[in-house]
Amino acid sequence: MRILLRKFAGIGSSFPILLVLVALCVASIFIIMSATYTNEALKNAYSSQFVYLIAGFVIYFALALTPYRLLVRISPILFGLAVLLLIAVYIPHVGKKVYGAKSWIHLAGVNFEPAEFAKLAYILGMAWFLRVRENQIQGLFTVLMALALTAVPFALVLFQPALGTASVFFPVCFAMLFAAGARVHYLLMFLLPVVALGVLAYFWIHVWDKPVPFLKAYQLFRVKVFFDPSLDPKGAGWQIDQSLIAIGSGGMYGQGWMQGTESVLGYLPKNTSYNDLIFPVAAEDFGFRGAAALIICEGTVLLWCLWVAARARDKVGALVAVGVMAMLFTHIFVNIGMTIHLVPITGIPLPFISYGGTFVVACLASMGLVQSVWVHRKNFERI
Repeated sequence: MRILLRKFAGIGSSFPILLVLVALCVASIFIIMSATYTNEALKNAYSSQFVYLIAGFVIYFALALTPYRLLVRISPILFGLAVLLLIAVYIPHVGKKVYGAKSWIHLAGVNFEPAEFAKLAYILGMAWFLRVRENQIQGLFTVLMALALTAVPFALVLFQPALGTASVFFPVCFAMLFAAGARVHYLLMFLLPVVALGVLAYFWIHVWDKPVPFLKAYQLFRVKVFFDPSLDPKGAGWQIDQSLIAIGSGGMYGQGWMQGTESVLGYLPKNTSYNDLIFPVAAEDFGFRGAAALIICEGTVLLWCLWVAARARDKVGALVAVGVMAMLFTHIFVNIGMTIHLVPITGIPLPFISYGGTFVVACLASMGLVQSVWVHRKNFERI
């Protein structure tokens, strides 16, 4: 009992970050209400989100009280289970297709996305792997093994197809490798070609208007529309144009809660405005001040993860915190970036804000892992 009370005291010592998480989750309810109140099919989305948030916080506290080293120890089993679940989405009558992607599993009347569980299992599994390879961390073979391990969930999620979710795995991999002490030039050896390919694509396709042999016509057109949405303003360029209009129309103070015209009139697609395109809804309703406050809160969560990593009891704990930070950062950067024409439009939600049962539970669970690292920075085994 004394140990349990000390653990709760550890959670209490991080009360400010808990307050930030609660603020984000409360904001989520109001923004989802604004995005869906004219959509009859989604009129109860905010109440469902509230239930998911309650479940998420229960898991948050449960994981915070569970020693993270125990979770890392069993992570190979968790990772294997996650891979099996990712494979299960392709099984008829088990996998469920939503918006063209087989990314859901339907079992016993419950629907969930195994990819969200896979991201957490992957972080724990990578922390375990890097701990095992600690003495060989600066070798190229360790980096190659880590990339091969990452490629498994990446490929399974990509083929659903769910490019947005799949894109999270490799940034987490590189962040954890860097934190573990891998040689920077080995990491750059894989990162620089990706950057170079992006620059080349811009000049080759957008500036020089050259064909790409391995891309089909519609795929090439999508790339062109990303660089110039005006090429298809009523089709592929519609979402980005309307997102920019919604964000700009909010001005400094916003049009008011549930008063945003882009959202109310349906110019922001109703099937994504409460999920992937929720940031423009927030910016239109609450203006620059509200959008900035949201970004500051999200940034505070990321800084908290780094703070915990720097004060972790051991390297394994630091790696878990860094992995969670990288996962959340990728979601935040890509989600907001795609609404301001910084990155291509992909199906990736905003942590703690976007609607989604599995996703919001997974986000709060990931913060529970970070909280566990913070709470267990003390050796309770000796108390």
